[in-house]
Amino acid sequence: MAAKGDPPPRSPPEPSPEEREATRQMLSLLQDQAAGFFAIWTLGIGLEGGYFAALARHPEGLTDEILSRETRSDRLYTQTFLRAAYSAGFLEFETGRYRLAYGLEAPLLRPDSPVYFGGTARFLSALSGPLTFLQAHLKDGERSWWDRFPPEVGATLPESTRTFYTRLLRKGFAAVPGLADRLAAPAEFVELACGRGGGLVRIAEAYPNLRVVGVESDPTNRKAAEEARERSPAKDRISFPEASLEEGPLPPADIVLLNLAFHEIQEKELVLDQIGRALRPGGHLLVSEFPFPDWPEMDRLRTPGGKVMAGLQYLEALLDDQLIPSSHVANWLRKKGYRDVGVVDLAPVHVLVHGHR
Repeated sequence: MAAKGDPPPRSPPEPSPEEREATRQMLSLLQDQAAGFFAIWTLGIGLEGGYFAALARHPEGLTDEILSRETRSDRLYTQTFLRAAYSAGFLEFETGRYRLAYGLEAPLLRPDSPVYFGGTARFLSALSGPLTFLQAHLKDGERSWWDRFPPEVGATLPESTRTFYTRLLRKGFAAVPGLADRLAAPAEFVELACGRGGGLVRIAEAYPNLRVVGVESDPTNRKAAEEARERSPAKDRISFPEASLEEGPLPPADIVLLNLAFHEIQEKELVLDQIGRALRPGGHLLVSEFPFPDWPEMDRLRTPGGKVMAGLQYLEALLDDQLIPSSHVANWLRKKGYRDVGVVDLAPVHVLVHGHR
């Protein structure tokens, strides 16, 4: 209560027309971001529940009743998904039937397509646990690691990175001068931090003269990689020797690949020295990464790809990492004596930095 003699409280000043317009635009932006949040969950639900796959099998469209019966799903949940998916633009609707939107089958349902996004959608919809952990530790700064995340995070990671290998195989390797001949000839191909080995197996199957070697220290990933090798017709050319990125020694190689791994390496100088000792004369180093912008390029974070990478920085922060600009990777290679260092843009969220000894 104001004391006697105090002036009455003043009303806030009326906003100017410019401020009103700016507020209107920001409110529209916030609503768009909220819509995007629910769109990601809708993608995850549609993929996990088999809704998108069922709709793709029926281009004539399905009613909610038929779709719930075909997917053995609760009808109310199915209705809710269908309305949300239509609202997000993922479905078309006419005379009581829903159809998969034209052009969406390859991004959502064809894992070997270079535009496949289904794995990314599954991975993003699995991040609620890690992001809740980060939110709870904003003050104390506690970090986490893959083995502390919910199992669905690790389970969806290989599928989310699959498209990176697809782009490397379809156009990335071909864009590196001299690499095609080396891949076609008998050679040793080493992937460092190969994860669960699916990408390495695809490389072995694509190049029958290569002997491919995977280095992976995580025991869960290593076990999955061994299982992937056993299922491959190229298993006799695939091996996973005991080796460490930091401690070495790394296997001798004609080609070394780091796919979405360089930014997670704490001792980058040390690992680059290990790679330098392992690479034979003329050997190629390939660093497949996110093209995170440097400070002079910060406007690139306002693009759709930039927004995805900026959001992924939350996950990287939990791992005590951050994505790094492509120019920094190229400078590291030059510093270590690599020749003809180049940067190839493969997608809005994918760049290939390369050099040779």
